[in-house]
Order: sequence, then structure tokens, then C-alpha cells
Amino acid sequence: MQRRGFLKVASVAVLAPAVRLAFPSAAAAANPDRAVSYGGVLYRAGGLGRILRSADSGASWTVHSDLGDIYSVSRLSVDRKDGLLATVDYGTRAFTLSLGPDKRSWLTT
Repeated sequence: MQRRGFLKVASVAVLAPAVRLAFPSAAAAANPDRAVSYGGVLYRAGGLGRILRSADSGASWTVHSDLGDIYSVSRLSVDRKDGLLATVDYGTRAFTLSLGPDKRSWLTT
């Protein structure tokens, strides 16, 4: 491989993870937001680390949690054991949070 070809491959390998870190919501944008019902309230991902809630069947939405712009919420689901779960992406990593008993805080699982 010539030097120019190597430099092109090396630059793509370095820039691809940087783009994912700079635009964490790109992965979440590929999947449409889906509302999940938990405890009589609807929850959905709101982009850039936000989780929205609606107490009126989706007519209006308010911010329940703002995790920060460096995170993206890729999935919300309901589990019988842990309750409401949020899969949160940070760069190339993902972790799961569960809604606490107070229905306001998030706990690591």
C-alpha cells in the first residue's frame, strides 16, 4: 500500500469515532421515537439526552430528564422486574438506567 492510500485509511479510522462522539444523536435519529406507557404516563426519547413525559396521552410533552447533550437515549422499554428502562448511548458505549421508586431519578442497573 502506498503512503497516500495508507493515510486515507488511517484518517477514516480516526475520524469515524470522532464523528460519533460529536453527533451522538445520529444513531437515535435513525429509529423513530416510540412512546412507552409506564404507571399511567407516557415516556419517549426526546433527543440529545432528554426523556419526555406526557400525562395526557401524548397531547403535550414535558421534559422529565435531561441527561446532557453528550448522551443520546436510544431506547425506552418496560421490564416487569426493573420497571422503566432507558438505554443511553455515549460515543460507542451504551448503558442501561432504570427509573427509581420516586419516579424522578434514574439508577444504574
